[in-house]
Amino acid sequence: MKNADTILTYLQVTAHTRPFLSACYEKIQHPRADHHAYHNAERFMYGLNMGNDYWTTAEHTPLSVQPLLYYYGLNHYLKSLLLTVDPGYPATAKVLAHGLSTRKRKKQHYRFLEDDVRIQPHGLFPYAAHHLFGFTSGKEKISMDELLYPLEPMASIYQFKPVAARENAEAWPPILTYFAVLYNLSMLVRYEGEWWGEMQQMRDREDYVFIVHFLKAASEQIPLLISEWLKEQFASM
Repeated sequence: MKNADTILTYLQVTAHTRPFLSACYEKIQHPRADHHAYHNAERFMYGLNMGNDYWTTAEHTPLSVQPLLYYYGLNHYLKSLLLTVDPGYPATAKVLAHGLSTRKRKKQHYRFLEDDVRIQPHGLFPYAAHHLFGFTSGKEKISMDELLYPLEPMASIYQFKPVAARENAEAWPPILTYFAVLYNLSMLVRYEGEWWGEMQQMRDREDYVFIVHFLKAASEQIPLLISEWLKEQFASM
């Protein structure tokens, strides 16, 4: 896997994940740190490994299915991160939903950059946003353009696109931005196969270059962001 950090290799055995999780739980003063570390170690490790497997597969698969693989790979990564701060995760089925929604049937003359996602009160997205980053969006919905424009790896392609001045832009943690955009792309792959196929074959929409550039950035950046988050946990012990 490209850009795989050493920490993702280090945490591939329970001999390392158990003491790591125990230290995480002691940091939050959980009374049964060792108990939960023992029971969560394999689940934590498998989540990271599944994320790695999805990533490796996505890097060697056609564009047509990459969004699905990257999206579900990131799902596995986030669920492992949540186990470092919430030993009881998932406590209810509510937190297992996506936590985002979008219009399944797109409008005529649909443009990806103008599309938006709605943030739901329950599910993986709001749960991870709160527990991993202490973040709550002040918006009910947000467009792809609003999400992509501030993302650092997208600056090189946005420099060629005239954009209107943006006011009151909300700063999202990059991992959450990647999650939301990948969610929407995965929905296009699943429910808008005709649009997705035409975009790739005809390349008559500007959406194509922004999507391709984003997927390349996601492939490179997300494993690094996951690794950085885990290393911060190590550093704070």
